[in-house]
Amino acid sequence: MSYRIKTALHGANPTLEIFDVSSGSMRMAWEYPKVMANADTDPELAAMRREEAIHELFRRLFLLTTEQYLKGELGKGASGK
Repeated sequence: MSYRIKTALHGANPTLEIFDVSSGSMRMAWEYPKVMANADTDPELAAMRREEAIHELFRRLFLLTTEQYLKGELGKGASGK
C-alpha cells in the first residue's frame, strides 16, 4: 500500500497528514498541540508537552502499521512468494 504524506505549518504548529494513494482516504492526521500560556512561563512543562506530542505521533504511526500488518498489507514483497 502506498501513501502520500503531506506536512505543513499552521502558525508555529507542524502538521502531518497521511493519505492512502489507492483510495485517497486520509489514514492519519496529526497536529502538534497548540502552545498554552503556562508553557511560556515553565520551560519544563513545555518540554514535557513536546515530548508527549512526539510520543502520540509515534503511537499513531505504530497503530497504523499494526493495522496494515494485521490486514496482510505489509510484507508481501519481503517473503518472495
